[in-house]
Amino acid sequence: MCFILWMGLHCSCGSRQAEKPEERSVRVEVVPVRKGNISKEIKFTGSIEAYAEVQVYPKITAKIEVLRVDMGDRVQKDDLLALLESDELRAQVKQAEAALHNLQARWRQIEVGARPEEIAQAEDLVVKSKAKLRDAESHYERMKGLFSRGVIAKRDLESAELAYHVAQADLNSAQKQLKMLVEGATKEERDALLAQLRQAEAALEVSKIRLSYTRITSPMTGIVSQRFFDVGHLAVPTQPLFTIVRMDFVKAKIFYPEHQARFIVPKMEAILKVAAYPDRVFHGVVEKISPTLDPSTRLFSAEIKVANQQYLLRPSMFTEVSVFVEPRRDALLVPKEAVFLEEEYQEGEGSHPREARQNHYLFIVKEGKAYKRRVVLGHDSDLLVEIREGLEFGDQVITRGFHLLKDGDRVLVTHSKEEKR
Repeated sequence: MCFILWMGLHCSCGSRQAEKPEERSVRVEVVPVRKGNISKEIKFTGSIEAYAEVQVYPKITAKIEVLRVDMGDRVQKDDLLALLESDELRAQVKQAEAALHNLQARWRQIEVGARPEEIAQAEDLVVKSKAKLRDAESHYERMKGLFSRGVIAKRDLESAELAYHVAQADLNSAQKQLKMLVEGATKEERDALLAQLRQAEAALEVSKIRLSYTRITSPMTGIVSQRFFDVGHLAVPTQPLFTIVRMDFVKAKIFYPEHQARFIVPKMEAILKVAAYPDRVFHGVVEKISPTLDPSTRLFSAEIKVANQQYLLRPSMFTEVSVFVEPRRDALLVPKEAVFLEEEYQEGEGSHPREARQNHYLFIVKEGKAYKRRVVLGHDSDLLVEIREGLEFGDQVITRGFHLLKDGDRVLVTHSKEEKR
């Protein structure tokens, strides 16, 4: 009986040893290594600025009477923004106009010359002045004789003498006036009057210019971003009334270190993203590059011009800027998710400690098995990475399920949706 039981157990154990365990297959997704173009992506953090910004100052001190715009209003170049008090300046313009008209009338009189009636009046005045002088001279001679005989006082003689000299002066003035009317003004008189005329014209122009300063207009097309005063406040030339910004275009300002200076060149394209619109991409062009480093930060700066017709980008927004350099054609490309990093230690020489090195790996599939490959990476983008060494075109690369694999494991392959498309 014991022999029979022993034989049964022995046969049972022998059959179990003869059974081979089934090899487990891991389900994985693969994509083929493909060729394509890729560039090196360099990212910067920058800030959005208005393409142009102007503060509008008054040129005179005056009370604000009218405000035509407010914050957020869109304006065109030369649009009226505000009106300042102008009564006193208008009066000054009228005063300057009157002074100019007076001098213009005098100039026309010199140009035309005297009328016959004026010359006749001047001649009559000369005749009368001569008669008056003869009477004054005769009276003066008589007074001298009477004074010499002691008949009159000295003051009577002095009075007669004064009358005689006044008559002489009146005759001289009348003769000069007649001569000027007959001969016209002298060159010196004409030059003096012409100078006064030009001065009056300039004074009128200055008055009109100062009056124009009461109209505050926009220096450019844009949007009113700030208004600093209300109606009734006193505007002064040292304080701005408005800030106007141009926002149909904006500029993104970036800073970068010296070793990246060779990549940033004028007219290169850039891609921008902002937190306010995470699903949108904005395109720009490098417009200006600083030729020198900032001595305090040791960084270069550049400005990127970006179209902003919908006014989505606002000044002071932060932005992530990407530029693409060193393009490579027909590069071997795989999804970034297929590549993983492993840290390996290398024994140091002598007393040197072990060194840790990080290497990139991925798995490929051949004949139903997964094989681990060490690869050297090149450029990368958001989804793809360039493989410089370690793969060949057409290799099947595992994108999902490789975390469960060891080198040589059997796999059950399914193709990724990306490959099917």
